[in-house]
Amino acid sequence: MKKLIAFLLIAASVITLHSLSAFAADSLPVEHFTITSGIDAEKPCEITFDSSRLITGTAPKDTAVTISVYDITDPDYKKLDGSFTITVGSAGIFSQNVELKEGRNYIVIAAVNGERRSEVSAVVSRKSYQIKSVLSQYIALPGQNK
Repeated sequence: MKKLIAFLLIAASVITLHSLSAFAADSLPVEHFTITSGIDAEKPCEITFDSSRLITGTAPKDTAVTISVYDITDPDYKKLDGSFTITVGSAGIFSQNVELKEGRNYIVIAAVNGERRSEVSAVVSRKSYQIKSVLSQYIALPGQNK
């Protein structure tokens, strides 16, 4: 009976350790994956009047980088047209221009290299040109004579 209990404990330990190591392998990040411009993931929300953003970054060669933009004002977080997948070349850099709709845009950049995966996301709120026009009438810029 003691041998059976010992065997079951060892078997359970091996299965648990194997499961943990497999889980850890799935969650390893892509090394040297960084976003160099276009979004700032540290800010809760960026505000812009621009209709697009040029997102650039670095990653190891052959990394698949997918950039998706979602409409977070839609209750179903509808993915907007223009999801892009880029395979990083030998220079180790990528860039993609993405269109922004007026309102809140949720941008997700995912990198996959083998079994490694990383993801960066940010919210960019695009304001209308009418708001920009109204604001420009009330802002006094240095050197302006009115």
